[in-house]
Amino acid sequence: MPGALTVLDLIQNGTMSAEMAATMWGAMDDRSSFIVAAGPRQAGKSTNTNAILGMLPDDVALHDLSGETSQFTSLAASPDGGYIVVAEFSNHMPIYLRGEQVMQVFQTAEKGYSIAGTLHADTPEDLFYELRSHGPLRDDDLARIRYLVFLAMRGTMEKPLLRRVASVWEVTNVTGGTPAAQMLHQWNGADDSFKVVGAPTLLTATGTELADRAARLRTLAVAGQTSAEDLASLLAG
Repeated sequence: MPGALTVLDLIQNGTMSAEMAATMWGAMDDRSSFIVAAGPRQAGKSTNTNAILGMLPDDVALHDLSGETSQFTSLAASPDGGYIVVAEFSNHMPIYLRGEQVMQVFQTAEKGYSIAGTLHADTPEDLFYELRSHGPLRDDDLARIRYLVFLAMRGTMEKPLLRRVASVWEVTNVTGGTPAAQMLHQWNGADDSFKVVGAPTLLTATGTELADRAARLRTLAVAGQTSAEDLASLLAG
């Protein structure tokens, strides 16, 4: 979308590390479902979600969900392997999806879609608890969500707001509604740095490939080459 920030912008402005972006690039290659979450409002959930989806090829369809039954019916009848995008799983606003609509998201995904969405949570356990609060989702449904991106926000009225990707997790299994998840990346708020704390086990891309991608993402971001066109050239390379 015009004017949207790319992952290169987010690397350049310090929101996420190049390694985080490389991991999510691999997740997009595999069409993995993911959720971006944060405790506070205005932490950048939509911005980060759209930036991650921006690493998909142009021919992958994105379907913004309205929650209307007719839309779910239409999508289920003509699956195209794209992403169904949930602005937020919550009861906070009428435009957000809740209750039976959340159940329909996962039922529709079974027909041939990946899921991208946001919600309010600070931990993997809280995130899955929030999803289950909308209805009796099965472990198999919940296990469709493979990657979790948590955001942090710091600042006061006197200091500029600082928005960061606090951690990235890979979900390997869900039992009794509780995820088995390992942290892959973490932000250190004390010195505003990022570190890699684990290696993904579910991605097709190898560790060497991810390291190479991170290096190329970082090079472009440092050079200020952060446009959608710059990103498209990198993804195609």
